[in-house]
Amino acid sequence: MKTLVILLLLVGGAVAGAWLGGETWLARKAQAMIAEDPRIEAASVTPLREIDRIGLGLTAVEIATPAGEAVLPAVELWAAPTSPTQFHAALPSTMTLPVMGRPLAVAAADAVLSMRVSPGSDMAISRVAAASGPVAIEGHPLLEGLDAQAQLVAMGAAAPRAARAAYDLGGQLRDLTGMGLLPRPPALADRAISVEGAARVFLTAPLRQAADAPPPDLVGVSSDGVTLTLGDQSLRLAGTVRAGEDGRAEGAAFVYTTDARAWLQLAADLGAIPAVTVALADTALQQAAEMPVELPAGVPAPAEPAKGELRVPLIFRDGKTFLGPLPLGEAPLFPA
Repeated sequence: MKTLVILLLLVGGAVAGAWLGGETWLARKAQAMIAEDPRIEAASVTPLREIDRIGLGLTAVEIATPAGEAVLPAVELWAAPTSPTQFHAALPSTMTLPVMGRPLAVAAADAVLSMRVSPGSDMAISRVAAASGPVAIEGHPLLEGLDAQAQLVAMGAAAPRAARAAYDLGGQLRDLTGMGLLPRPPALADRAISVEGAARVFLTAPLRQAADAPPPDLVGVSSDGVTLTLGDQSLRLAGTVRAGEDGRAEGAAFVYTTDARAWLQLAADLGAIPAVTVALADTALQQAAEMPVELPAGVPAPAEPAKGELRVPLIFRDGKTFLGPLPLGEAPLFPA
């Protein structure tokens, strides 16, 4: 038994030595890269020296972005030994970020970004995620929490013809109240916005980590349900929409709500529709929800509405938009 313990200690010491040496090499490599890149500066780059993480700690980081300069007092970059292709960045609780063209103080609790790459797919980004507790800008609350991720998945037979990659999106954004920097319409008052759900997006190529990699085009989206909540009002969006041959939307979207009239009234209060049309529009939605519709090819049948819930169909076909069977005009370009 004593011999076994000694052997374990020797093996552990050897692994620790290689680990610490690796982090030292990483720190030197990172310092050299920063010195050669005019877009980023850091006062210090040091190894983390933690048993469950391999990584670096950077202090006084300044990053030049197209929107302006970002200043972060400290950043930790690391990967777990069990997941060497998944990288994490732990952000400081306070930082200065470019917002609307101005450098503003941003506070974020436990903010973490992560990204996983796939060496077998030419270093495509196979997963990306962001999570944070409460966020404030210039001392004004922005949101209560964020937890979102995107995962590279098999496209499936229903993918648009131009698609070359698909990502499943999921997560939630809690209590977005605004930044306190712009006036809010009186109709919104202090009502917070929350979003939760999942969707699949189809792209012309997978996301890649290279700075010079061109962003892929969005050619389709499909969802079984994304719920939008505004104060005590909520609605759910579902459907399948893609880019048609003419570049206009093709497919169907369905809006589920228990109070369409309240949403129409909000649209009127915000000036999006004339107030005198609220009652007429409500009647039109009720009728459209009750009438059978012809779904475009490749669009699966929607889920049935719950008791007391209205399901409003928007159909995009032949370059036109239909509210149920009623034509509304040209279909919008996709993506808008």
